[in-house]
Amino acid sequence: MENEVVDNQMGLLKDMKGKIEEIERLVLELRDLGRGMPVVEKNAQSILSFTHVLRFGISDLAEM
Repeated sequence: MENEVVDNQMGLLKDMKGKIEEIERLVLELRDLGRGMPVVEKNAQSILSFTHVLRFGISDLAEM
């Protein structure tokens, strides 16, 4: 029973890691599309900063 809980949590962490990576990929695309538009570049960089923090916290746990 305990192994099932751990497996479920690991699956959730891997799913979260994948979603975070997808968000980063999409934000990078958006930043490229909005190149030369300061509002897009600045906000995309802010989003990338937040996703970096999320990825840093989740990646270590997901890879254990």
